[in-house]
Amino acid sequence: MKIASVDSLFARLFLLLFVILSVSYFAGREILVSLGVDRPPLPQQHHPFRLYGFLIRLAAVGLTSWIAARWLTYPIKRLANAAEELGKNLNSPLIDEKSGPSEVRQASRVFNQMQTRLKQQMEERTRFLAAVSHDLRTPLTRLTLRAEKITQPDLKSDVRNDINEMTGIIDITLDYLRGDAQPEAACLFDLDALVHSLAEDASESGKLVKVTGKIRPIRLQPVAIRRCLNNLLENALRYGENASISMHETADKVVIAIRDTGPGIPDEKLEAVFAPFYRLDSSRNRHSGGVGLGLSIARDMARKHGGDIILENGPQGGLIASLILPRQL
Repeated sequence: MKIASVDSLFARLFLLLFVILSVSYFAGREILVSLGVDRPPLPQQHHPFRLYGFLIRLAAVGLTSWIAARWLTYPIKRLANAAEELGKNLNSPLIDEKSGPSEVRQASRVFNQMQTRLKQQMEERTRFLAAVSHDLRTPLTRLTLRAEKITQPDLKSDVRNDINEMTGIIDITLDYLRGDAQPEAACLFDLDALVHSLAEDASESGKLVKVTGKIRPIRLQPVAIRRCLNNLLENALRYGENASISMHETADKVVIAIRDTGPGIPDEKLEAVFAPFYRLDSSRNRHSGGVGLGLSIARDMARKHGGDIILENGPQGGLIASLILPRQL
């Protein structure tokens, strides 16, 4: 039978309990002897010997359990924190592989190896996407140049529109697949000003967007959240002529709800629409049905901030998309 090494979790816990309980027993006897109560109690007399011994052992076990729990759970908590940080940032620092019991050190090595392999795969994907982007744009550029030679105005306009649509689809898809190739640094940002800016931009395009509420600055990734909110607002304006944005906050989170005046979404499909390339509109026209990545990208951005996006149908119709972000990241 293989004997556990001295620095394993089992050996540490066993030795800790053995030493503390042994010391408590002998120390307890010495204390009781010094108090003159370490004598066999007579049947007709009540003696505190058993009660004192029980209390001393109970205190020793409680102290041992507290120390052991903190000692043994610290490295596990460290692994949990590292896993949570990895979910937010693939370039987070590696875990120290030289501290903790042998099992924890082994788990730390495996975790670091996994993180290194993920980073390598992301780098390979980035290089692949760069090559694909170049290969796709080259024929599109040739098509654009050849379209200029078309003499029929209507045909020339249709070809241009098709090329622009293909370029837009490629840009959106590659941008989605690129993911966190270059993670953005978080900073304290005025989210309230961003919402009003997006509403003003939409108003300049002839859309009516009403904003209510106010929120304080929050720490986040500005470009990512701008893209998230822009996708939600564009989605609302695509299916409804107008939209309204309400903002409110609590001590630990902020909520930005975007409501449109469109037909809404069937309740059974409120989660399905977040799947990449999923479209409720069966039309292949990008301007009516979209590519099917707007909500996927928006939720991805929200969850990387520790938040989420929730869709629900309004009681008076329309769809309500709520962006929920934690106050502290």
